Amino acid sequence: MRFTIKQATSGSERIGTFTGFIKSPGAVIETPTSALFTQGGSVTHITSEVLSKIFTTPKLLWVPLSNSYQLETGLKAQGQGIAKFAGLSGHVTSITPHSASEVTPVGHFEHGKVPLWTKNGKKMITADSYMDLMEVFQPDIILAIADSRTSLGEGYKRILKSVDRTCGFLEKCVDRYKGSKTLQTSSLIGVIVAAGVPSKCDECITHILKYKDSLGGVALAGLTDGTEESLKLVNDKIEGIFARVNTKLPKNLLRIVEGCWNPAVVLSAIENGFDVFDGSYPLKLSNVGHALALNFDLNQNDSEPCILDLNDERYKEDFRPVLAGCECLACKKHTRAYIRHLLNTREMLSSVLLSIHNLHHFDQFFKHARHHIASNTFKLYKQHITKQYEAYKQPLTNGVNEHKGKTALPQVTKKLKVSDEEMHCS
Repeated sequence: MRFTIKQATSGSERIGTFTGFIKSPGAVIETPTSALFTQGGSVTHITSEVLSKIFTTPKLLWVPLSNSYQLETGLKAQGQGIAKFAGLSGHVTSITPHSASEVTPVGHFEHGKVPLWTKNGKKMITADSYMDLMEVFQPDIILAIADSRTSLGEGYKRILKSVDRTCGFLEKCVDRYKGSKTLQTSSLIGVIVAAGVPSKCDECITHILKYKDSLGGVALAGLTDGTEESLKLVNDKIEGIFARVNTKLPKNLLRIVEGCWNPAVVLSAIENGFDVFDGSYPLKLSNVGHALALNFDLNQNDSEPCILDLNDERYKEDFRPVLAGCECLACKKHTRAYIRHLLNTREMLSSVLLSIHNLHHFDQFFKHARHHIASNTFKLYKQHITKQYEAYKQPLTNGVNEHKGKTALPQVTKKLKVSDEEMHCS
């Protein structure tokens, strides 16, 4: 993989591309961008046929091992990697151990191991067993295994252990990566933890940079443990973390942020040089019946909220598209009232249509960000979007799972195949 910065402004925001994928030589991923979140290797709620109607160019797929671990046997038998196995050849795959947007039980650590909470229960994995799995999954991008299931509110002792484990894991991952012929078709990403403790975060970054010649980039983790509480951060605080980490990293490294962050936080990260996001945010909206409706026109103020709760009774007879002017398949052929009806009757098609819209609209959000960086108007764009999000007060609580009193991204285990007739019905 080769990451190239095409243009940088007087600030730290930049536009770039990453290319040179061995298994997808024609793929060009423009940054900043969001990946498409997957479960079991497939984009959640969306079949490969529908995905090809939403996006005509290769996309980055975010594959948490925790929800794809069960594919190991089939992948071994096939021997051609996760993209081919999932019917998504041509797209770029990135594997991470966990989904930063899912709450998992705390603790359960053993020396040299981290717990992987799969659909079949807890699996304790080492750096070696993780890299064994990577040789089976054969992704384009590998996030090194790390003790990253922490939030900014963790105690100091827990952070110390997180950094020690993460540094030790990275050493073993790099050794295995350099010694494996199979893994040379992938790029390895170092993972930064302890973002809330500057001295320990700096220690982690310094350790990662020892191996920068073997790494394709870095990923910032440890900001959230998946709970709603850990995501409700004062924007100034998290922006300060992005800014501090930015000053410690070489400019030429690809930078990834894990976590289910809202548009205001995403733009703060972009402003501080981050390039890739994990794609869990539009999925979260779809899972609770919400539609993203940002206004991208800097010269226009929209009276409607930037997120629509289509469960609401007010949309029962609203026969407008989800968002006027949106070119997605859902908005072209369906109305707010229809999607509200599907939600009310618990039809799975509601998740499909909302996913189509939210994935398309979130992708447009990044497309506009790249345009404003190129035009040197990014700060105005950030102010415009942030103002809309700050005006949105309704919390995302409907349909959210609970674990020990904490809220999390709902688990999704099914996807629905939609026929062309259903997709284009009026």
